[in-house]
Amino acid sequence: MVGQQQILSRFILAPSQQYDQSHQDRIRQHWKDSYRFKQAAVLIPLVHREHGFNVVLTRRAKHLKHHPGQIAFPGGRFEPADDDLMATAIRETFEETNITCYRNDILGSLATLPTVSGYIVTPFIATINSDYTPVADHNEVDCIFEAPLHYLLNPKNIRQHEFLINGNNHHVYNIPYEGYSIWGATAQMIKLLSDQIWHDDL
Repeated sequence: MVGQQQILSRFILAPSQQYDQSHQDRIRQHWKDSYRFKQAAVLIPLVHREHGFNVVLTRRAKHLKHHPGQIAFPGGRFEPADDDLMATAIRETFEETNITCYRNDILGSLATLPTVSGYIVTPFIATINSDYTPVADHNEVDCIFEAPLHYLLNPKNIRQHEFLINGNNHHVYNIPYEGYSIWGATAQMIKLLSDQIWHDDL
C-alpha cells in the first residue's frame, strides 16, 4: 500500500485520460445539439482513514427527477451566483452532505462528461477533513457512505457490459460494493480515474 502523498502525486502527475468514446457518442446522439447541455460539477471527496483513502458517495433521493436512487458523487448544476464550476462543486457538496471543502483542497479535475439528463459534468477531486460530520439533505440524497478508494479503482471490481444501440456497441460500467450498485456517470468517472492512476501496488 503506497502512502497518502504518493497516491495524491500519482493523480496530479498522471496523464490526462478520456472517457469511452462510445458513451460520449451515445449521449450526444441522444441530445443532437451539444449547446443544449447545461453545466454541472461534482466533487470526488477523499478522506484519509487508517487503511488508506476512502471516497465519500451519496445515494440520490428516490423522488428526484433525474437518476433517482442512484449512487453519485455530491454535486449539481452551475448557478449564476457561482464564481466557477469549482465553486459549484464545493457549494453543492456542502448543501447535500454538510461536508466542507475549500479551493486549496482541490487536487485537480477529470475530463468533462455528458450525461443522458442533459448536463455536461466536471468532476473535481479533493481531500476533506477526516472528522467531518455528514448530514444528508433529504431533498437531494437518501444517505451518505464511504467506500475504499483502493477497492473502487481496482479494475477487477469494475464490471463492463456491452450493449448494441443503432448498430453501435456501447459500454456500461458497474461497481458492486456492500449492497450498493455504482453505475452510470459515477462508474464512468471511477473507471476514468482507475485508468489514470491505478497501479498493482496501490
